[in-house]
Amino acid sequence: MWRNYLTIAWRNIIKNGVFSAINIFGLAVGLMSCILIMLFVREESGFDRWLKDSDRLVRMHTAYIKADGPSFLTVRSAGMMMPAVRDYAKNEIEDGVRLIPFGMTVRKGEDAFDETLTMADGSFFNIFDLPFVHGDANSSFTKPLDTIISEKMALKYFGRTDVIGETLTLCCLRDNTVPMTISGVIKDLPQATHLDLDILVYLQPEIFAENDSVLNTWTSVNVYTYFKMRPGVSVAQLQERLTYWVNNESQFRDSMSDFSSDGAEKKQASDFMQHKLMAVPDLHLQARKDAGNMGDLSPMGDQKMISTFVIVAVLILLIACINFMNLATARASQRAREVAMRKVLGASRGQVALQFLAEAVAIVMISLLFALVAVELVLPLYNQALGRELTFELFNDLPMLFSLLAVALLVGLGAGLYPALYLSRYLPGHILKSNKSGESGATAKLRTALVVIQFATSIGLVISTAVVFSQTNFVKSIDVGYVSDNKLILNVGVARNNLESLKQQLVNLPEISSVVYSSEAPTQDNENSTFFKLMENIDGQTANEGQIFNYHNVGYGFFEAYEVNPIAGRLFSQNHGADKLAAPQQANEQVNHASVVINQSALKKLGLNDPQQAIGLTLFSQNILQDYPFELKIVGVIPDIYFRSVKFDVRPSIYMLNPQRFRVASLSFKTDDIPKLLKDIEEVWKNNVPMQPINLSFLSGMMAAQYESEVTEAKLFSAFSVLAILVACLGLYGLAAFTAERRTKEIGIRKIMGARVQDIVTLLIWQFSKPVLIANLIAWPISIYAMTYWLQSFPYRIDLLWLLPICLVTGALTLLIAWLTVGGNAAKVARANPIKALRTE
Repeated sequence: MWRNYLTIAWRNIIKNGVFSAINIFGLAVGLMSCILIMLFVREESGFDRWLKDSDRLVRMHTAYIKADGPSFLTVRSAGMMMPAVRDYAKNEIEDGVRLIPFGMTVRKGEDAFDETLTMADGSFFNIFDLPFVHGDANSSFTKPLDTIISEKMALKYFGRTDVIGETLTLCCLRDNTVPMTISGVIKDLPQATHLDLDILVYLQPEIFAENDSVLNTWTSVNVYTYFKMRPGVSVAQLQERLTYWVNNESQFRDSMSDFSSDGAEKKQASDFMQHKLMAVPDLHLQARKDAGNMGDLSPMGDQKMISTFVIVAVLILLIACINFMNLATARASQRAREVAMRKVLGASRGQVALQFLAEAVAIVMISLLFALVAVELVLPLYNQALGRELTFELFNDLPMLFSLLAVALLVGLGAGLYPALYLSRYLPGHILKSNKSGESGATAKLRTALVVIQFATSIGLVISTAVVFSQTNFVKSIDVGYVSDNKLILNVGVARNNLESLKQQLVNLPEISSVVYSSEAPTQDNENSTFFKLMENIDGQTANEGQIFNYHNVGYGFFEAYEVNPIAGRLFSQNHGADKLAAPQQANEQVNHASVVINQSALKKLGLNDPQQAIGLTLFSQNILQDYPFELKIVGVIPDIYFRSVKFDVRPSIYMLNPQRFRVASLSFKTDDIPKLLKDIEEVWKNNVPMQPINLSFLSGMMAAQYESEVTEAKLFSAFSVLAILVACLGLYGLAAFTAERRTKEIGIRKIMGARVQDIVTLLIWQFSKPVLIANLIAWPISIYAMTYWLQSFPYRIDLLWLLPICLVTGALTLLIAWLTVGGNAAKVARANPIKALRTE
């Protein structure tokens, strides 16, 4: 019986080559989309689940709560928190560890490379049980500066992995080179991890002795803190315990007095600063909501993006299934007599239905083979677009193999169920006595409804793609408030002792017009925030009422180089010696003085409307230069500028001049000979910092990199949308060909009665234009609602009125595509000789 079913299925596939090709290609595209999405989703959702006891690992995140503005969010925490929480919650926590990643130059002989090192407490391997290639956790990581490297790093520097006892030179810690003896080699971590641990160094607290903001702090958040919970303890239980400790028993609660306004009602510490725990396997997809603008150890995933593409893949597959159902029911007239004869010869309705289901499954299996080939061909481009290294080894991946077979079977049954039930219900007597097809008006209406669903789905995808592209281009084109053209950003953090010499030599290059220093360049915003108090009364407000402001350190000429002009007051000038922050010359000085420039958002936060009114006012802070108190005179007000991506709001910011914090140089150039420019800059760098490789980037590239994920999402979205339209048009083409074939005699009679080719083409095109127009009317309101909701997550977005022209243009394009799809068949039939159409067969 099954052999007979398969033989008939194969004969029908060959006999109806065009329609079979449409079904197979459409289903192959849908299955290919599903496979590609499955590969991506599986990796994204599997991050860090390979870690031993991953369900017991958590990380602490921090949020400063601001009543008058957006909260400051970060996935990092204060250096004092880990040992304090670990010791307090001994019943819930086995151990904890702090990670401190930072960029550093690593040298071996004459070779030097910029690497990311991660310093960690000695308890690291109690938390993360990573496999060793050489050495072990008990002996390889026991004392300060013990260094563990990955296989990849061992091969990079030594060409082999057995490198215990070998030495690399670290440049520089506290301005000194430090030899690092390798004590162990771990296996390369899987790609599906948020950890970046190619070089792991045992934490030596003395390294940070001069910087209390790293380890010896309750409020400054500069480390990544992890805990391993005891068996049976849940994240919720530990979170409750942590919050109680912060509010009632921690040393941390005492520092919260700085955050209360004078005379304000006393609040709990957690009202100002919250500590949230998140399971390590959830970090990749969920940490984004806690990260703010700070980022993580590695690029974070996006749960919304995953959900979106899963929906898109399902929709494409649905469109392909609708094609199958439409074409199967449309061609029922050619198989009605076959069904009738089978029933006359004794076949039951169940057997007939089973035959058609078997045919549907066979077509899907053939489609699956084509889809597998397509995945192999497309995967390199897909990886390039995603920036991943996804692999597809089907026969070495049994879960994936069985999943695909299950999906194919489900699709085959789902797509073939209605045609099977529809065709198997034919009554032999009704079909054979008058040679009828048995098709009812209800079936034709169902096909029309399915076409509407197809095109409504496709139109919705195209509209969404257009909105995503428009929003991405909009945020990239927003005026950021400064001139970014012809700017190079040079990392000078490793050249602190040679800054003046370096600057002078760079300025002397004929291609360079200016060199200015700052703590960070645009796009490198590190979320620096601290507490400032306004010293004067303003419009009846209480003096000394403190608020948290973002702050940046910039050098002389910074604003001039970026063509930022003050709207009141002046900018920093060497003619005013009091502008610069500096440590007091005498130990008994009570208060120190310096100047600051504020932006318009800070002006508003201070309760001022007139920029001129702020000039001369004084802010007080004790956290901007070690623990020295400073009175900061406001000397200028500038417009808001976007130090970070416009995906985030502009924050109230204060700009100060503190040379101790300079880490980058902004180089303005005036030449088109870029290779010579870069060569000259590198020569100057080698003369001043011979031990360190240069780290130089174009500001334009750095700005573009802020939107890489959005651009990638838009490109992939557009690719899947094109596939959806292609599959829908293939189905429309098949239906148009079949309709034209069925109406051959009608068209012949119309031509004999005087109809022109143009009239017949218009008739057939209009028949298929109606469902496309209805699909537009359905898709537009749904798409507008969905995209309006999506756009709400952007502080700066396209005008919602743009959605209407986008819908109109999309509707016109889909209608044009439908006309071109149907028009070819219609013109071919309309030009045929009517005698042939009316000839009796």
